[in-house]
Amino acid sequence: MSAVLDSNDVATSSASRAGAIEIREGDWKAYVDCVNRCKEDKGIATRYGSVAAYKRACALAYLGKRAQLHGGVCSTRHPHVMSSQFIADLELANRTARFNRYPWLRALMTLLAEIEQIQDQISSNNVISLVPSSK
Repeated sequence: MSAVLDSNDVATSSASRAGAIEIREGDWKAYVDCVNRCKEDKGIATRYGSVAAYKRACALAYLGKRAQLHGGVCSTRHPHVMSSQFIADLELANRTARFNRYPWLRALMTLLAEIEQIQDQISSNNVISLVPSSK
């Protein structure tokens, strides 16, 4: 039996007791089963240090070694070019979603920008140079 199981395979009790994570790379069903296991088995938190550490280990097993070593996010066969217009549109969409999610954030960002502008105006008018000016 390999160290990585398919979602159709059944893990042995010795592997479960040892705390091994049995997820084949990209096997979503096995990932969900392993994450749900922490609700049933309270000893997982003690073996891994915390539930978050266990879930992180499950996620890394799901991503697999290829993704951990080489990124796994971008396809080398199908490269994507992000133009400046695409990035600007993405920034606008993210900002809109952020302000919709947190309505108070827009007012806070505006206030901080005003404070920074006032500080710039004050500091430029009241700067005293300690270095003698060159003649």
